[in-house]
Amino acid sequence: MTSYFPSGRPLFSLLEDTSVSADGHGLTVHGRWGDIDVSDDSPLVREALNRMSLGPVSLENIPVLFAEFDRWRTGGCAGTEWSRLKLTLDELGGVVVPSLGLHDGAGPILSLVAVVSDAVFPWPRIEEDDPIEVAREARIEDVDGDQVLVCPGPPYVVVLHRPPAPGIAKQLLDGRTTVTEVAGRLQVDRSTVADVVAYLASAGFILSVDPGKSGRTPSRHH
Repeated sequence: MTSYFPSGRPLFSLLEDTSVSADGHGLTVHGRWGDIDVSDDSPLVREALNRMSLGPVSLENIPVLFAEFDRWRTGGCAGTEWSRLKLTLDELGGVVVPSLGLHDGAGPILSLVAVVSDAVFPWPRIEEDDPIEVAREARIEDVDGDQVLVCPGPPYVVVLHRPPAPGIAKQLLDGRTTVTEVAGRLQVDRSTVADVVAYLASAGFILSVDPGKSGRTPSRHH
């Protein structure tokens, strides 16, 4: 399990056209790619999916996860209950919307919206001084009034809801850089820039560059 935990607030929801039904035989998630029978119908999973169906929520507020998330944030080790829930989120694939919020209670600054059914978000770690760049074909488009980062190939598009996410994305589109450089140019906390980069990397947009090599590799290997 990755040791990376955002300095901001990791939020999760289900796609708007997704619903959850429960009966004596378990949980079924109904989404745009068909029905998914959830293999784990534990109280934790039921509670998480119920909350996620209401919009972007912080899963650490689920009592059984609260202490684990605190230990993960401070000690860098994910607990067993979160790891169990993450298996279900990965099983649900593209109907899960991972978002990133700040500690201001104002909602997400960005969200990953899947364009394929089997999308998963690995939350890779990218160090502040690692050379990084965005895939060359990536661009920001206006979609129904939202700024959306799109690119052929990645399993997600990235909805850039509000600052500082759009500014960080535009800086990354300008060419090879680092988290430290972007933070300095925008006067934004490096931890916030690192969070945004981690989410973009999870979405498949970030390429990590080895300065000693000419090739570029997707950041997911971190």
